[in-house]
Amino acid sequence: MQAKRRIAFLGVTPGDAPATLTMLAAFREGLVGEGLLEKRDFAIDYSPESRIDQVPTKVAEVLKGSPALLVAVTTPVALAAAKATRQVPIVFGTVSDPVGSGLVASLARPGGNITGVSNMLPALSGKLLELVRELIPGTSRVDVLWNPDNPAKAIEAEELRTAARKLSVALKEFPARTLADIENALARGVKERPTVLVILGETVTYTYRKRIAELALAGRIAVVSNISTHTEAGGVMSYQPEYRALYRRVGALAGKILKGAKPADLPVELPAKFELLVNKGAARALAISIPPSILLRADRVIE
Repeated sequence: MQAKRRIAFLGVTPGDAPATLTMLAAFREGLVGEGLLEKRDFAIDYSPESRIDQVPTKVAEVLKGSPALLVAVTTPVALAAAKATRQVPIVFGTVSDPVGSGLVASLARPGGNITGVSNMLPALSGKLLELVRELIPGTSRVDVLWNPDNPAKAIEAEELRTAARKLSVALKEFPARTLADIENALARGVKERPTVLVILGETVTYTYRKRIAELALAGRIAVVSNISTHTEAGGVMSYQPEYRALYRRVGALAGKILKGAKPADLPVELPAKFELLVNKGAARALAISIPPSILLRADRVIE
């Protein structure tokens, strides 16, 4: 391995955002676990791009720097990277369904120049609705906020529909590409008095998470998500993979590739840990009593 290989890390949040700092710290831990040291063996160049329509341009820009490896965060970034290069090794993270998205041939044998770690969010869609029914028994309607421009969210939404049919829950779906979409969706929802808003979290909803929490509180709507940042911002509950552990594995895969392994020979990994987060303060503000069965299973509770 030649000294100090450059890793291009293409994310979706600003470099100083808490989520980014946690992700990069875990990624570095994974590389160190493979016996690599920063400054001696590798350097990380972090580039954010929050707009889906600009992702291909950003990927092309990053590849002009001839990185030794590209880390692609989220399905849109991974898809753009896979389309842009068959030479540069790619390791993805936070990809909902690598096979369904067409990124890899199979989890066991990815093929090509790409591998990574899936966050399995489609498989968690049914769990979200089960938690909603446990949180507020008898819930028969749930509003859903998701970005239809994000192919990963389309897969998650379809799984959510399947789960809703099994649980006899009616879904009302709201597209969310912009802040105006989010505000209009919540305004319409308030008029129809829903009880719960499920958010299929991604860059758009992350960017406006505080505004979503404000509008949901004003409308007396409980926010449940597959991303913990919505619960930390004022939502009631979330269930997600433990992302720090996930990005340690992304770092470990990157380290193996820098040491000579081929992405095609490294199976796609799945998360082993999941986190249930409950915001008791948000629940109290909405006069919702969190059932003991949920509190006992919670990994974190915000008072």
